[in-house]
Amino acid sequence: LSVALSGAVLSRCPACARNFANLYCNNICSPDQSLFTNVTRVVNHTTVLGTPELAVVEYQCFYQQDFAD
Repeated sequence: LSVALSGAVLSRCPACARNFANLYCNNICSPDQSLFTNVTRVVNHTTVLGTPELAVVEYQCFYQQDFAD
């Protein structure tokens, strides 16, 4: 998922685009992910270099009401 692509889709509502980008960045980049994220599904994945690793394909996020507002 690209933030730029979602921004294009949400371009009619700049506030929605900013809110989505903020949520996306918090999900991906927050140093506190373990406090609000629960991984619910992983799959085995092989990198282009042939290294096996796990990939997260599903997770739950828990946010406080004031953040959601």
